[in-house]
Amino acid sequence: MKWNYSPKVTIASTVIALFLGGSSFAQVPPPPDSRVPNPFPMPSSYTRIDSADGKTTTFITPEGPFPKSDPWVNPTNLLPTRYENVKGADGNEIPNTLSSTPQHPYNLHPDPVITPINKTSPTDDLAAIFNAWRRKDNPGRGDDRGHGDDKHPYSPSGFKQADVQRALDILEGNPISDRAYSGIPMMHYDGPNKVKKVIPVKDANGKVIGGNVHVHQVWFDTHIESDTAFIDPSDVLDVPFTVTYTLDTLNRGREDFAPMQMYVDPSGGNGAIPLVTMDLTFFPMEDGTRTVIPLSMAPGKNFNLTYHWGWRRHPPRVEVQENALKVAMGRTLVQWETDTFGENPRASQAAKEAAIGMIGDLAPSKRMWKAFRKLQQGGFNPSVIAEAERAFFQWQDRNALPDGVTEDPNADMTLFYADNTIYGHQKGIVVNNQAQPILEKWHLRGAEVKVKLINGDYFPHGYVAVDFGGMRGWENTFQNTLPVNGAGAFFTFGRAWWEMNTPTPVLVPAATPGPASPGPRYRTSEEETKELDEIKPEIFAHRNLWQREMDPEGKTVHRGRLTPSYPVSNGDVLGEHTVILKLNYEPSLRLRLYQFDPLHHEQAIWSIH
Repeated sequence: MKWNYSPKVTIASTVIALFLGGSSFAQVPPPPDSRVPNPFPMPSSYTRIDSADGKTTTFITPEGPFPKSDPWVNPTNLLPTRYENVKGADGNEIPNTLSSTPQHPYNLHPDPVITPINKTSPTDDLAAIFNAWRRKDNPGRGDDRGHGDDKHPYSPSGFKQADVQRALDILEGNPISDRAYSGIPMMHYDGPNKVKKVIPVKDANGKVIGGNVHVHQVWFDTHIESDTAFIDPSDVLDVPFTVTYTLDTLNRGREDFAPMQMYVDPSGGNGAIPLVTMDLTFFPMEDGTRTVIPLSMAPGKNFNLTYHWGWRRHPPRVEVQENALKVAMGRTLVQWETDTFGENPRASQAAKEAAIGMIGDLAPSKRMWKAFRKLQQGGFNPSVIAEAERAFFQWQDRNALPDGVTEDPNADMTLFYADNTIYGHQKGIVVNNQAQPILEKWHLRGAEVKVKLINGDYFPHGYVAVDFGGMRGWENTFQNTLPVNGAGAFFTFGRAWWEMNTPTPVLVPAATPGPASPGPRYRTSEEETKELDEIKPEIFAHRNLWQREMDPEGKTVHRGRLTPSYPVSNGDVLGEHTVILKLNYEPSLRLRLYQFDPLHHEQAIWSIH
């Protein structure tokens, strides 16, 4: 495969055309060659203030070291592009930290192998089931347009129990023939089953010289669903390795594959310090194709996480693979998953149902699942079908809050944790699932952003917010993919020096289920307190990789309330917390805020441009 490339489209010494997070193009001169990344801020330069009632946390960032300037006019935090690998605190070059050069546009992978596949998506199959159940003389559906109809839109003549079972198979991730997504659940209960270890590669003398791990993802609508949530690099800590991706692009999944790799630097002896985040590639994918692409990574000790984002529909098209060795709030990330869902939530149907029971009943996927099980047990019921279809449409739109929760009118955005993911809505913005929320209030330092957090799941979630180079600086390594049907000049490869706006995580208490949900329970607040007081010995296995921003010893885990306080109509009482970010620097044009749950990260993300 040959790629046309012209050095005229690089930005190393020419005018930069930017379309990153803003509503219009801005023409700016290239940054001075003398501008360099800023060091990681000292921990003492951040402030955390918890309210007396424990329900609000305020974070105040340090002052930005770059000159104050609106980045959409003159981005003083934009760095000159350096076509070289990044160096660690010890002065040594870190391999595979340069993703693109004028001579090698795709510097970290060979030409992908692309083959055709069946592009039918889970959305297609679920929609077909609802269509089969619909009355021929009534085109209504089970959302707002289906309510209030004198003649409900469903007919028993088309209703089949085989369709009900197929719908459950789709949600639970059971095998489905002739589907690329077969075996990947649409509900996020199986994190403990999604841990992949990098298999080491050895030379003739038995020395480890590399490694590889396989990852399968399906892209469709606003979804990226994967068979991998954690990568264990313990056997390749000192050598580069490869992640071989099998990427199945289904209907309405067309995208540029641009995994954003976040690296840390443990070479200074003070734990793993945030280093750079960088697009590993920017490769177009078309509906109905399978793309197999091996990506070269830095050594395992530098691996933090890989943030797969779909620029065309972001948020919510996003999925993350975390380092399985990482520790947050007193436990490894895998321990947080197993404590919630069990060691093997797919070991049996009983284990599966117990794990799914931990998902909050307000989650659209859980509402679908419960409705289909009612239909399986009780047969045709138009009201239950209507509820399932209404949940189906809400499941497709994570830029809106589903039934049962409302936005906080005093917050800039309201985030709702449900089914181990995040549904979000920005105040005053009417968006659909293809729109991109933009935080226009933050152009200059001094902005205050208020985030309301609501937890509908029956286990705790967390909150952190990351800066992609606003404080420390970012590079824009331009690469034009328009000739190969990509997003081209609108987005780019990039490399940013990242830091955390939140010096420690916030814990959002678990919801408690109402009387209509007699399923599994998380711990009581007393049990949770006792559990959190117990330091797990496993967290010390890789202490040199601890990140202080994740509070590895759990010193701040008790800050705030551990009891829910937000009652809703189904009888549940939801967890809640408010975060106030006082941002004393200018944002990066690439992304204003990367917001996620550090305890259950894979799908629980809602970033804002």
